[in-house]
Amino acid sequence: MPELRFSASTHDDLVRQVRVWLDSTLEERSATDVVEASADLTKDALRLIAAAAPAPLADSELVAGLTGLGHRATDATRDAVVVGLDGLAAVTDGRLLKRVGDEGAKAAYEMNSGVAKQLLKSILRG
Repeated sequence: MPELRFSASTHDDLVRQVRVWLDSTLEERSATDVVEASADLTKDALRLIAAAAPAPLADSELVAGLTGLGHRATDATRDAVVVGLDGLAAVTDGRLLKRVGDEGAKAAYEMNSGVAKQLLKSILRG
């Protein structure tokens, strides 16, 4: 299985390294790919946080339970977002979301302006 490792002495350095690596990918990613990669990063972060705890705490059932709960919540969220994106793509034939090429990693998708206006109207009415 492929593996990616970062080595950093500070959180800021680790974040910088991850951003550089993410910016270095030249291929376009689908929304599903981004959601799945984000879920994997979240679960990795949960593992790092649990491992950083002092040994008695890191080995406790509480930390194991909370980490497992975090993994399950992340997986459920990932699955719900992917199903939602797939549903939007199927219903709108790709017209609701479109790839934004010039902005790269800064913006992945933008919403159709007509849909955005309707969404805002429904939120402001409620």
